[in-house]
Amino acid sequence: MLELIPTGSDRVVGLHIQGKIETADFDKVIQKIENQLKFHPKLRIYAEIESLEGMSPQAVWKDLKFTFQHFHDFEREAVVSDKRWLEKWGNFSNKLFSSIEVKHFHFDQKQQALEWVKG
Repeated sequence: MLELIPTGSDRVVGLHIQGKIETADFDKVIQKIENQLKFHPKLRIYAEIESLEGMSPQAVWKDLKFTFQHFHDFEREAVVSDKRWLEKWGNFSNKLFSSIEVKHFHFDQKQQALEWVKG
């Protein structure tokens, strides 16, 4: 499940991820992001990831297409999770994608993550 959550900023798209991501979930996020891009040249992502059990093949395809289309439309992402592999992924992403700054936070740092991604 992938759902939108409020962040208190129209420049920051908030996401909560738990379980498997389906196409319908991803469609809602795409619509929100594309609407916000009408008002802001660059967006930021705040993602709380409790668990990630994969994506449907259709959602993977949409994600890839969307990522390539909007590669330079994001400048910062806060990932909130207690998963060690996501912390490592954030460090790797910073090296691989220099146009977006990714920072990992633990669940007890949610407020810090939100402040950082808004700042």
